[in-house]
Formats: sequence, C-alpha cells, structure tokens
Amino acid sequence: MKRFLKTLLIFIIPLAMVTLVFEIYLRTMNTEYKQKITGLVANYDDIEVLALGNSHAYNGVDPRQFDLETYNMAAGNQSLYFDKRITLKHIDSLKNLRYVLISFDQHSLYFSSQGIRDTWLYYDYDIKYKDKTEFWNDVSHFWLGYTPRITVSIVKDKILERFNDAPSHSEEVIKGFMPHYGSVASSFTPAGIKKKANYFNREVKNSDEREENLADLDDFITQLKKKDITPILFTLPMHTDIYPHLIEEYVAQNKKDAQYLITQHNIIYWDFSDAGTDTSLFYNNDHLNQKGAAFFSKKMNTQLKKVLH
Repeated sequence: MKRFLKTLLIFIIPLAMVTLVFEIYLRTMNTEYKQKITGLVANYDDIEVLALGNSHAYNGVDPRQFDLETYNMAAGNQSLYFDKRITLKHIDSLKNLRYVLISFDQHSLYFSSQGIRDTWLYYDYDIKYKDKTEFWNDVSHFWLGYTPRITVSIVKDKILERFNDAPSHSEEVIKGFMPHYGSVASSFTPAGIKKKANYFNREVKNSDEREENLADLDDFITQLKKKDITPILFTLPMHTDIYPHLIEEYVAQNKKDAQYLITQHNIIYWDFSDAGTDTSLFYNNDHLNQKGAAFFSKKMNTQLKKVLH
C-alpha cells in the first residue's frame, strides 16, 4: 500500500505543479478580451460610437478612420447575444455614447453560443451565456476553461513570437480593433471559396435560433433608442465569389429580417455586401485586411457624417 501511495505521489505532485503554473499563467495573461474591456473602461467618458459584431467587424471596423471617438467591441465568433449584453452592462458608464453599430451578417441570427469562447468571455467580461453554470470552469482554467490542448497552443505561440526576429502584429488591439495584414492566397481559390460558403450554409441550416435571436435584437434596438442612442445595422463584405454559393432561401430571409428591423425601428442599414470585388482588400475570403478595414471604415464614417448633418 505504501509503495502504491508513493508511486501515486510521484505521479500527482509533478502534475499538480504543472497545473498550478498553467493556472497562474492563464489567470494573469493579457488576453484580447482583457485588452478590449480594459480599453473600453479606460475610455468610458470619450467613446461616442461603439462597434459590435463577430470577427468580420473585429477585423473590419477601424476606429481610427472615424471622426467621432469610436471603439470596437466586436470579437471572434461573438454573437448578437453577447453584443447586446456587453453593451447593456456598460451603457450607463458610457456617458457620451451616441451611436451603436451592430454587425448584421449572413449567419448573425443563427447562433448565440460561442462554444468554448463563452467561458473565455465570462472570465474577462463577467457575462454568462444564458443559464450556463461556470462553477467548474472557475475551478480550473487549465483543465476546463481553456483545456490543456489550447493552453499548450497559446504558450507555444508566445514562445515562437519571442524568438521570431520578424515583426509580429499578433494581438495588436487598437481601440478594440484587431487588424489583419496581407492576404491568404489559397482562400480565394474555388475550393477555398466553396469551403467557406459551405460553412455558412451549415450554420444557418442547422440552426433553430433565428426567431429567438431576432426578437432579442429587436429588444436591444428598442433599449438603445430609449436611451437616445442611435443603433445602426451594417454588413461588411465577404469576397464576391462566396455569395453565389450561399443558399438563396437564407440570403433572402436575411434581407427580409434586416428590412423588418429597419422599418420597425426607423433605423439605418449600411449594406456593403455587394462591394467585395477587390481581392487586395481581403485577408481571406470573408475577412478584410488592414487596407480593407481602413477603406470600408472610411465609407462608414462618411455615411455617419451624413447622419450627423
């Protein structure tokens, strides 16, 4: 028995030490979420325009191109569910907030959970997904919150960055905005285009959340208007070659839903979905690069100035 306990301790002690080191690292690392929320809080008194959405907006709305003080609170795979609750959690502190730009993409109404990112967002934003219990994820960020596989990947990337002599743009969060640089050529091949279109088609076909999410967005817009804040819907472009591969029924439904919101609330919708012909503006087939973000953000600023006047 003693021999068994000794062997068990030899196994457990190193595992416990590794777990402790990773737990400390994960709880103190400067995540993109942490950078974004810290920047939001630090600029409570200055922000006039808040941009929301998933990675299309995160990588596509450059606050530096706006005349009004703008902050980007979009994030990778962020759903309308979290857009709404992030904004409402902080709205009373944003004393000068005048406009909220809400990204309305092909799949926006068809998902609300962000998968494992729900927990990551909870860690840094203190917002839970519906009635999800985060107790065990609080107990261990390493084993449950991030998982060992993702943690090792994070640490590996950090080590490679440290020893890489080439300039790195990773985790460069600018007023909440994360730019992409250059282009991924393989993304624009017929196979790459079809793969991305199939992803969006699966997202919408396998979802039963559209009506619930539309009602939630409807309520969000109502709450913003009650506070004299102007909501504006916008859609940034994907590469033009994707659209012919999308299921026409859902594309048409998206247009109907956008029109419903525009009419119901008398709000503006900036739709740039037909402006994705210039490949040089894209990082991949559905995300703008730094050049594209600047180009379309300037267009959005021009449209916003028309509203101001």
